[in-house]
Amino acid sequence: MSAKPKDFANSVVNYIPKIKPPEGHSIHHISCPHDCPDTCSMLVTRDDTTGKAVSVQGDPSHPITRGYLCNKVNHYIDLVYNENRVLYPHKRVGPKGPGAKFERISWDEALEVITDDFKKTISEYGTEAVQPFSYSGTLGMLGYWTMDNRFWNKMEAARLEQSICIYAAMWAGLYTYGVANGPHVGEAARDGCKLMILWGANLVSTGVHSIPFIREAKDRGMKLVVVDPRKTRTTMFADVHIQPKPGTDTFLANAMMKVMVDKNLHDVDFLNEQTLGWEEFVEKILPKYTLEEAEKITGVKAKDIEDLAVEYANTKKSYIRANYGLNRHQNSGQMCRAVLILPCFNGSWREETGGVAFGQLEEMWLRFDLAKLQRPDLGNRAEKRIINMVQIGRALADNIGDAGEQLDPPIKSLFVYNSDIANCTPNSGNVRKGMSRDDIFIAVHDTFWTDSCMYADIVLPADTALERTDCHWAYGSWYLGINKPVIEPQGESVRNTELFRMLADKMGYVDSTDNAFTQTDEEIIKDILLEAENEDGERFNCLTEGINYDDVVKNGWARASTNSKRRDFLNSGWATPSGKIEIKCEAITAEYPDVSPFPEYVPEIKGQYDPLKSKYPIQVLSSASHYFIGDSFQSVPRLQAMQSRPTVELSVNDAKAREIKDGDLVRLYNEQADTYCYAVIIDGLLDGVCATQKQFKGSNTPNGLNVNNLNTEMLTDFGKSPTFYSVLVEIEKASEEMCKEAIKQGA
Repeated sequence: MSAKPKDFANSVVNYIPKIKPPEGHSIHHISCPHDCPDTCSMLVTRDDTTGKAVSVQGDPSHPITRGYLCNKVNHYIDLVYNENRVLYPHKRVGPKGPGAKFERISWDEALEVITDDFKKTISEYGTEAVQPFSYSGTLGMLGYWTMDNRFWNKMEAARLEQSICIYAAMWAGLYTYGVANGPHVGEAARDGCKLMILWGANLVSTGVHSIPFIREAKDRGMKLVVVDPRKTRTTMFADVHIQPKPGTDTFLANAMMKVMVDKNLHDVDFLNEQTLGWEEFVEKILPKYTLEEAEKITGVKAKDIEDLAVEYANTKKSYIRANYGLNRHQNSGQMCRAVLILPCFNGSWREETGGVAFGQLEEMWLRFDLAKLQRPDLGNRAEKRIINMVQIGRALADNIGDAGEQLDPPIKSLFVYNSDIANCTPNSGNVRKGMSRDDIFIAVHDTFWTDSCMYADIVLPADTALERTDCHWAYGSWYLGINKPVIEPQGESVRNTELFRMLADKMGYVDSTDNAFTQTDEEIIKDILLEAENEDGERFNCLTEGINYDDVVKNGWARASTNSKRRDFLNSGWATPSGKIEIKCEAITAEYPDVSPFPEYVPEIKGQYDPLKSKYPIQVLSSASHYFIGDSFQSVPRLQAMQSRPTVELSVNDAKAREIKDGDLVRLYNEQADTYCYAVIIDGLLDGVCATQKQFKGSNTPNGLNVNNLNTEMLTDFGKSPTFYSVLVEIEKASEEMCKEAIKQGA
């Protein structure tokens, strides 16, 4: 098999209304592959003489993108043609870690080294000693979880619990509603919506294509309420900003429902018809959520809670859009559940614009025939051990598994792709310690020279969205798109699917009687992601009804078939075991015996009411940067210049008490570790709370480690998610000596 894929061809130039390319150029549809709910439809202009992409713009025909791109993706050409790209396979020469040196090698040599290590590891330790690690470097369905899963299933490698981002919120939705979702923001903000609540959602930075819909709705008279402990770009244009203390949202939501019940404003008919357990919830749980206690716990004035509850109860044409920051606290599962059941009490689910959503992921991603996509039948991997990616640090450095057991065998071979493991994981200092072991082999497949590459034995070049075929299903709207290659792969870069075909060939996994590793990307999209049928001849995924491959390629995008009769939840039942919205969910308690089947408030460990707060009085919220998505865009010079250094937002009082001024270099520290940021003092930020950027490259911070160095590997109450926001620190102004030592450590 050739080391470099040959699937590039001049893709069909689609007719794009009202946009005429310059002479000698052509325009092509691409879906943005990055970890954002918008999944924009992009138009890429290519110079057909040179074969280079010369510009990108938003597709004006796409109902969500509407002709513009975010600040990040506007610079996509600078991402594709970037001096920091990995363009060829390399092997490390010399020690691991910051400053590691590499030399270029051939693809054949790289594949030989990697597969020789796989075979040696399996022979000596068994298949569980091989640990894949990946996440959302690309959200194309093929690149994210198709051919790679087939490869690992065939090998019977150790499994990975991919829970590092959304699992608490996702499982809260699945437990409560099943595979069901409310409308996306663009639909909810249509004419008629009277009240929208953005709950922990800074959409200006993390879903900017929602903002025009919201502004238009506000112009028509819709009221916008933002619930967020922080002051953000989104709270700036809210009509009302509710600021609960972090980790107290369950108490806030339950207090609102108690007000609705006490004032007889709850929709009894809806609750009786559509929900399970509501009367027990009202009788046994809600009485403790008084307004007086809510003010004490949340810090929000009782009258403000009452006013919001009454307005929400009286506004059927209302919608709640929550976001995934809400699911990064130790008590997140129950917080998400409490917010999710609010629309049951005002009955807004009956409205076309009503209900609640964290996003559309549960439907847009989980309705596929995953067994056919990922082929678990290729091996017996379901019985192999599983490592939660949140706890990969202790697995690598301390040889400890998810249940606290000693790993036998230890991880001996680590294969990293779609992820910058050195920066994105909790307790990242421990992760780097584990990656520094002399007895572990590490391969990294990435588009850029990330910090993780510095610990690799072999680094492999990955492509970009302009260089591959893939299928993209949004997780923040009901739209999908298909990518075809616009340019040839840069250097010797290889897309994920082809990489695992190449590895399968080298491992001897290719079978002439089975197409698991010979099926083309186009065939997978057609056969599984768009046109697959069940035994009754219906589309396996009801959202693909009426959609076919050629039409999507021609138009660039399509809308999922949300009007399918098979998802008429109000009349046909919800996708839960009971067929009802499960306000009382026994399935949660069955899996997590210490968790109530009802959404109840439990103080957050390492949160506002933890005893540790007396020593480390400031809670850290490490939210998404306005300029980056994970590691990817940190390699774009103009975006790196905009977010020139890691910053930490402090309240006026907290800064004054520590004699910290704007721009000062400060040290954040706790009993585990420390990191350094530059202070930004924010008038209106809650005391005892600070905010910084998640996943800032450690190599761009003074001591070489980002805020994740301060995180433990503690999991959420349910959903096995990380607790990135359950972090307490003290902050001090950095002295000259500390600065020098920090720079020395980071060198």
